[in-house]
This record gives sequence, C-alpha cells and structure tokens, in this order.
Amino acid sequence: MTNADEQDYGLIEPAGLPTDFEAFFARHKSEFLRIAGARLRDPHDADEALMEAAVVMYRKWPRILAHANPIALAHCILDSAITDFYRRRARTAGREITYAQLAYADVPTTDDLLLLRGHDRLDRALADLEQRAPVQASCVRLRYLAELDFDQIALRMGITPGAARANVHLALKKLNHLMGLPDTGEGDT
Repeated sequence: MTNADEQDYGLIEPAGLPTDFEAFFARHKSEFLRIAGARLRDPHDADEALMEAAVVMYRKWPRILAHANPIALAHCILDSAITDFYRRRARTAGREITYAQLAYADVPTTDDLLLLRGHDRLDRALADLEQRAPVQASCVRLRYLAELDFDQIALRMGITPGAARANVHLALKKLNHLMGLPDTGEGDT
C-alpha cells in the first residue's frame, strides 16, 4: 500500500496553477514571505518558517493540486508552520543561551528598539482580532501585508470578493477600536 502523499489523484490541473511545485513556490514565495515576516517580525525567523512550510507543501503537493482551492490550502499550511514556529520557540526558550551569556552577541541598539516601537500596539490589536475574528484578521493581513487585491484574497480565503472587501473593512474598524484610535467616520478606512 502506498503512502497517501504519494498517491496519484488523477485530477486535472487547476486553472492557472502549475503542476510543478518549483514554479508554484517561485510564483508565491514573496507573498508567503511577506505574510510570515509580518507575523514573526524577524526576516530570518520568517524565512525559516517559510522553508518549513515549503517542505510540508512539497510533501503534500499532490494533495494540494487535488484540493478545490489549492492556494488556500497552501496558506493554511503556512499559517500552521508559523504557529509551530512560535510553539517551538516557546518550548526551547528556557534552554537557550541569552545574549548576556554570549561574549560575541550583537546586542540590540536603541535605534533597533525605536524601530519596533510603533508595531507593539498593532501587533497586540492583530492578535486580539485573530482571537475574535480570524477570517477578518487573515483578510486584513493579506490586503495590507501581502498587498493582494480583493479577488486574490477571495481566492486564498475561499470567499467572494465582496466578502473579502467587507471583512477588510470590518477588520480595520475593529483594529482602530482595539488600538484606541479615534473613529474616522462612516466612509473613511
């Protein structure tokens, strides 16, 4: 009996999606990296999480091709890899060597900390929105961090473009409220 990942599903290639994994990954790598970078805030961590997701995508490539919405499944795999990265980091946090224990460590400067200052409230608000409305949080990340239009968001989330637009609008309103920003009015976003 063969492994389920190795089975030939015998389905026709979805429109616009190459059957070659390398072509698919090359086409979407920058989008995936922007999403991972926005959530992990460190380019090296984002690259590591993306490569772990790529390994899973490669192993499950026939399954992804057979899926009704292949790009949405790839995004789910990426989200899981980012979550696993956080979990692994939490498990090993007590066993890692701190900066103070390393004589050759690059200690962050004040400028490094000042660059991150503005992201703290947004990160907390996005984490809170993720708990309250995960679809809205994903839509706003895809819109502003991955720089996708509403049709592309709809494809990745498995919803209509109108629903993607509505989710982004609602997410922005909730983020403004969660961050304590003043209400900008009815038509402004």
